[in-house]
Amino acid sequence: MLCLAGCLLWLAAQWSERSALAQLRTAGQHRLDVYTGSLRNAVDRYTWLPFVLSSQRDLADLLRAPQDAVQLERVNRYLKAVNDAAQASAIYVLNAEGLALASSNWDTPQSYIGNNYAFRPYYQQARLGYAGRFYGVGFTTQQPGYFLSYPIRDGERVLGVVVAKVSLDALESNWRVTGERMLVSDKDGIAFLATDPAWKWHTLAPLPSYTLRYIKESRQYGRNIFPALGLLKQQRLDNNTQLARFKTGSDQADLLVQTAKVPDLGWQIVLFTDLTPIRQGVSRVLLGTSLGLLALLAWYLFWRQRRRRIRDNLRASQALKQAHDQLEQKVAARTDDLLGANTQLQREIAERIRTELDLRAAQNELVQAGKMAVLGQMAAGVTHELNQPLTAMRALADNAKLLLERGNIAAVASNLLHISQLTERMGKITGQLRSFARKSDNRAEAVLLTQSISNALLLLEQRLRQQRVALNIEQPEQVWVRCNAVRLEQVLINLLRNALDAVKNQPAACITLAVQQAQDKVKISVLDNGPGIAAEQLASVFDPFFTTKGDAEGLGLGLAISLSIVRDFGGNLQASNRPEGGACFELELLAAKV
Repeated sequence: MLCLAGCLLWLAAQWSERSALAQLRTAGQHRLDVYTGSLRNAVDRYTWLPFVLSSQRDLADLLRAPQDAVQLERVNRYLKAVNDAAQASAIYVLNAEGLALASSNWDTPQSYIGNNYAFRPYYQQARLGYAGRFYGVGFTTQQPGYFLSYPIRDGERVLGVVVAKVSLDALESNWRVTGERMLVSDKDGIAFLATDPAWKWHTLAPLPSYTLRYIKESRQYGRNIFPALGLLKQQRLDNNTQLARFKTGSDQADLLVQTAKVPDLGWQIVLFTDLTPIRQGVSRVLLGTSLGLLALLAWYLFWRQRRRRIRDNLRASQALKQAHDQLEQKVAARTDDLLGANTQLQREIAERIRTELDLRAAQNELVQAGKMAVLGQMAAGVTHELNQPLTAMRALADNAKLLLERGNIAAVASNLLHISQLTERMGKITGQLRSFARKSDNRAEAVLLTQSISNALLLLEQRLRQQRVALNIEQPEQVWVRCNAVRLEQVLINLLRNALDAVKNQPAACITLAVQQAQDKVKISVLDNGPGIAAEQLASVFDPFFTTKGDAEGLGLGLAISLSIVRDFGGNLQASNRPEGGACFELELLAAKV
């Protein structure tokens, strides 16, 4: 009897283990097929990209004339637009020597432009006229990705190579969410994708020295080292399946290791399934069989126990159903509450958006009103500036009439030349007034600072002469800021007018306008030798309607509007007193890249 019981237990254990292992293999193979499909989809969706880009004429034109700055900017912007639409990591163009001429990330600190990638296999493959594929760590960004390349031809000659870099991080993250233990390795067995971050850049087996030397020369995986995973092979079930033992320190686990090859990419997906549940299942089967044998010896007791269990299960089922119904009612009530709260929140958001739009419109109107106020206050000076050339033009015209009657053609031509120069100056003044008065938008653009300063000084030239103010300008050439040209001129005019007001009664009036650039910031300082700002008023100079002038000289909105304009473009405006006397206003703006 004991021998028979032992045989039954052994047969049950063998059948249970083989059945569970077969089911595990089938399920694992199915999951491998799914993961293989998702990997192919992630890669294949970009295979067309370098092929299509290689036929673009602008890319070939750039390779023929790499010094053409206009063509370079056009290609950079085109690559950025394509990269944004395709949602790739980067797209760039290499010349025949492997030097990056254009890139979609041309305007970022990690731009590829200027780097040489001739050592990369994807460049070498495309240089020979083939489509290149390569997975590795980026030489510039140190971020891994899949590189696809294609030659750019001029007839049979290869001018250069276009490359698209694709990140597989999103795919890796999606796999990690499933809780699976898996990795993707290359032809050398190096795991470059893994759901367990600790497995990344490990190998399925130790690498030979020549393989390590090739990886180092191609810089395929940066500076990563490649320790082997602690896999001890135990039994191979078929070409793609084996049983293995995984050791980590003093711990170990038995695993089912299944692989699926991706031949065209030279990769393989490796899925690890823990066999502990199978071992536990076998133990449960043995326990169940033992209990079954014992049950045969005590069938009557088992029958009574079963009847009692049925009654208990029925009661539990009824209690569970009742609890389930109550839970559904609570969930429905809570859902209604959440829907109501969500509707109320949407209404509040819409109201906030409308309020913000109204505030922005009011701010724009206030800025325009400020410009009109400035123009009104400058009207007398501009009128005088225009009357002088008008008077001179009339005198020159009368004189020309007399000279013409006397036949002095050369003198008449000289007078006409003077009249033309005077009308050109009047045109500049009225043109600047018209440009300053028009309603501008809030769009930021690259603005040449020297031009904005010249335009502002043109409108204040008469007052500078009238007050006999010494103006010192300290500015480097070709300084560009990110702002709106008209609004920047409005801020400069406000600051210069305030400085002129401050030095009105000074015996040796002097205003200094200094420009300094440091990295990505540009600082514009307006300094005067006036009486300065009272200490108790420094904190209030940018408040709306705060003014130290009379009602006829201003509403106290100039500095408040100027501060609002500057902050709209990511800058700042500060006021302080100079140690040697006088006030200092510092305007800080973001530098623009051109």
